[in-house]
Amino acid sequence: MKNTVIPLIGVSCLLLAGCTGSVGKVRTAINQAPDWYDQRRVEIRGEGYPHIINVPEIEKGEEPGQTLEASKARSDVLRADFETNARAVPPADVAAEIASLRETVQRGFAGFQADADFLTEEEIEAIRSAFDVPRVTKGLKAASK
Repeated sequence: MKNTVIPLIGVSCLLLAGCTGSVGKVRTAINQAPDWYDQRRVEIRGEGYPHIINVPEIEKGEEPGQTLEASKARSDVLRADFETNARAVPPADVAAEIASLRETVQRGFAGFQADADFLTEEEIEAIRSAFDVPRVTKGLKAASK
């Protein structure tokens, strides 16, 4: 019994001395904490938030929606300015512009000149007629039927 009491008392004294030193270190760390630490600690505790009784009442004439008419008038003025601005007018033929751009890009990727007018319809027909071999084309047409 004597052998266990002495180590237990020794361990208890050591723990007490260690805890006393660490409490002082924690107190020092708290005192040296940055400013936001106190604000965060108040938030975590739930302090500093308004209660329902402290919420201010809306006074007469300050109701929401009082400025809606002025806001609508301002919005109408801005919309009219936008619609009369030359930059707000859409292009006349968007589909044709997109088709032209697509054709230019396709020609560029195919290795041709990017201009769409580098071969006329007559030149294309002349090239087709130069390669038109009757026995081949007739054979292909008969096979596809």
